[in-house]
Amino acid sequence: MDMVAGNIRGNSMSAESQSVPSVENVLPKAKLDIGALPFVLSVFLGAILIFLVQPMFAKMATPLLGGSPSVWNVSLVCFQAALLGGYGYAHLLAKLKSVKLQIGIHAVLLLTGAICLPLGITDAFGDPSADQPALWLMGVFALSIALPFGAISATAPLIQSWYARTNRADAGDPYHLYAASNIGSLIGLAAYPLLLEPFTRVATQSNAWTVGYGVLFFCLMTSGVFALRQLNITNTGTSAAAERASLSWKERGIWLALSFIPSSLLVGATTHITTDVAAAPFLWVPPLTLYLLTFVFVFSKKPVIPQSVILRFTPAIIASVAFMLPRVVDLGWVLELSFTLIGLFWASMACHGLLAARRPHVSRLTEFYLIMSLGGVLGGAFNALLAPVIFESILEYPLILAATLLVLPAVNTGKIDQMGRLVLMMAIGAVAIAFILSSTGVFPDRRTVSLLAAVPVLGIVLARGRRWIMVISFIAIGIVTNVMDPVSGGQRERGFFGIVRVLEGGGHRLMMHGTTLHGAQLTNEARALTPLTYYAPATPIGQIFRQYNDAQTVGVVGLGVGSVACYSEPGQDWVFYEIDPIVVDIATDPSRFTFMSECQPDARIEVGDARIQLAYEEQGYFDLLLLDAFSSDAIPVHLITREAMALYMDKLSEDGVFIAHISNRHMALEQVFARIAEEEGMVSYVQMFSPDKAAPEFDVTPTHAMLFARNQDALDRALETGLWREVHSDGGRPWTDDYSNILGAMLGTVR
Repeated sequence: MDMVAGNIRGNSMSAESQSVPSVENVLPKAKLDIGALPFVLSVFLGAILIFLVQPMFAKMATPLLGGSPSVWNVSLVCFQAALLGGYGYAHLLAKLKSVKLQIGIHAVLLLTGAICLPLGITDAFGDPSADQPALWLMGVFALSIALPFGAISATAPLIQSWYARTNRADAGDPYHLYAASNIGSLIGLAAYPLLLEPFTRVATQSNAWTVGYGVLFFCLMTSGVFALRQLNITNTGTSAAAERASLSWKERGIWLALSFIPSSLLVGATTHITTDVAAAPFLWVPPLTLYLLTFVFVFSKKPVIPQSVILRFTPAIIASVAFMLPRVVDLGWVLELSFTLIGLFWASMACHGLLAARRPHVSRLTEFYLIMSLGGVLGGAFNALLAPVIFESILEYPLILAATLLVLPAVNTGKIDQMGRLVLMMAIGAVAIAFILSSTGVFPDRRTVSLLAAVPVLGIVLARGRRWIMVISFIAIGIVTNVMDPVSGGQRERGFFGIVRVLEGGGHRLMMHGTTLHGAQLTNEARALTPLTYYAPATPIGQIFRQYNDAQTVGVVGLGVGSVACYSEPGQDWVFYEIDPIVVDIATDPSRFTFMSECQPDARIEVGDARIQLAYEEQGYFDLLLLDAFSSDAIPVHLITREAMALYMDKLSEDGVFIAHISNRHMALEQVFARIAEEEGMVSYVQMFSPDKAAPEFDVTPTHAMLFARNQDALDRALETGLWREVHSDGGRPWTDDYSNILGAMLGTVR
């Protein structure tokens, strides 16, 4: 990637000679020539529709796949692939000399795409596959939305191509329409979480999108008519211009690399955020918004932030993000979220700025966009599809962050200078100290680890312009924090639903899902079947399973290591619901954990999303039902909505008890459940359990749980302990499948 840095103007038109009209001049004003209006409106509306439908489709599909963050990532790759298809189609269509023929072909494609409207999730593939969820999702996307989305995605390059063939004064430089397209994209993205999602049902959103599709068809056909009326008969072909604008394969490779990196970072940053919080549009939209905003900035005449400033401070920004990444450096979710978003924006500004400076002659416009789109698809696919197969841990995100450092302008020196040697010594020294400390078996506290990691972080800043030395310092950060992490290493398995690790140490065997402990077992055979962590006898969950040990049928949503199975009594019927096949394999493997094999070897385990699987159970089937299905600290929102609670109550016997594990580092969920319970006519209680400070680590952990039933009498046994506190709704709006307020839960307000 060193080839990218060099002269950022490349071998095509310089940034100065390709000055683009500012964004404010792109959008229609009173004195704007009416001849340009259809072109601007077409790209503007097309972009709005494209970026309204992305979170809308993901919201439709996410509940079917357990609320996994990977749903958004795979969906994003599908959208990028459809966008590539649209750009490829526009590139081929633009080669036709007859604009009238182009308009006719595109009209037919748009009308054909209308057969998918109004949008919805096809049932042609049946229930989601737990073994191949990504393939199921891609198939659903292809049948449900790919055709109209691909037709619309061709709008921006096709309209610019038509515009370039007119006799308008600025026809030779239509790139300003791309800025209008990205402004529309931003409006579409912002409108969904702020206006559509909170106030409208999904069906209403789909119908509104269908109306927008019809309006876009009218705008596109109007643009075609205007293009024909203003056609410059001396500029209807591009062969002569293409000969003048020669283009090397090296230059194409640079375009590809500069579009690959930000796209990969977009998916990586989104995964990093949603894995530990929630898979919800509120958190999907900010990374994509910032990513698109960089296109608006770099393609404007007067960038908001000069490219020289962006390139100068990129190492410092990347260093800050690298410092926030490790689990052992925990400075709070607000700082982590902020630096993740800032890092994505800044790195994208650097790469897209270098890309914009190399944009070619207008005769290469559609090819330029096609290669940009290809880089975007490859970047997204690398993270969402390839990385889970080739990496056991989430290496792709830091790997591409490091790659960003390689595309920056380099110091013109052929050897390591004095500053370079100093930085190398700092990085090597930090790594050496980390190995020495870890060899003692005593791991320092977070503050000490943070200070040690800060040494190579500072090295990245000092080594600005020395690409490989910056990368070495970046790698040193990862080594230091990994060596200093007391729960690093172990056996890893990675799948669609995340990374599951099995670790052993201190007399315990642990299961980690993401960054969260999901169960532990003592290696001492005499005590091996004693439930630990959140499920220990003293915790709220342990209390309920001991007090209601006469329940005939027990349901558990979320298998973990199967700890609660050892509360079972002879004659009971137990059913576990688990969406991740990897977790099932680990929990039922007696060489790893023995709770299931020893206590409930014949238990029924339903693999798939709990809401889908529970729907097949008989009404009133369970006497006791536990909800414990969070993946890391990311909550599957669709499992804590009013519709979900209605399902749980429908499957609960008249005197049945429902308990929900709501421990979470980022969100206050007590009122979320309390509001739903009141709407469903249930009584609810809460218990915040804190273990004795002298209790061994991993034996018992702080636990926040809520208890529900249709009638007060069903909870008498639990309430006799005096440990449960009744909870009443504050009167706020309950979460539903069409409404949730993640930000409110994160801030503890849950409005």
